[in-house]
This record gives sequence, C-alpha cells and structure tokens, in this order.
Amino acid sequence: MIKQRGQEMVRLPDSELAIMLLIWEAKEPVGTGYLADILGRERGWSRSTVQVLLARLEEKKFVSCQKKGRLKFYAPLVSMEDYRQSETKTFLEQFYHNSYKGLVAALIQDEKLDEEDIQEIMEILQGPKEE
Repeated sequence: MIKQRGQEMVRLPDSELAIMLLIWEAKEPVGTGYLADILGRERGWSRSTVQVLLARLEEKKFVSCQKKGRLKFYAPLVSMEDYRQSETKTFLEQFYHNSYKGLVAALIQDEKLDEEDIQEIMEILQGPKEE
C-alpha cells in the first residue's frame, strides 16, 4: 500500500495509472482536453471516460484539479517516485516475501539482466565511491 499523508492508498488500476503516467510526464498541470486527445488516440477512450477516471484520481487524492474558466487542469499530488517505490515494495512483499535476493536471483535465472546491468547493481550495492 502507498502511504500518503499518514493514510494508506490503494493501488491504481491500469486505466488510472495510464492517466497518472501522462500527468507525471507533463511536469506541469494538464488539461482534460490534452489527456482526452492522447488517450483517445492511444486507447480509444472518450472524453467522458477520461473525465470519470480523473474524478476517481481526484477522490483518491492522486491529483488536484484547478479550474480556469470552463477548463480543468490536473497536477499530481503523489510523485511518480513515491508511487513506484510503493509498487516495488508491494511486488517484493507479495511475490518474493521481502527477499531482494529472491528477486535478483529470478531476474538472473531468466537472463533478464546482462553483464552491464549486473555491474550497475553491484555499484549501487557498494554505495558511492569515496574520493
């Protein structure tokens, strides 16, 4: 679960996550029209579908909504990094019983990591180099 202001938040369904990814990517408040245009092309969603999903995200306190005349603009209240960390933690708990070793072993066994990936992980584990 994701912690936000002392409360636990539910995991986002894929449809709401698709909208959040666009909002995070924009790095500034985005209008409903912008989101509806992209998601209409990419997923065939109608403007009303996007509006319903934005309302859900607002209820869940993932986004804030600011009206400018008749237009609504949305900004994230949860950072992508915080959400990603929570999702990773939940995944690790559910599938690997909090075993980082188990997760890395699964990636290596399935040949998902190449030598360069392994070297980068080793550097992260060893921490910053002292000069």
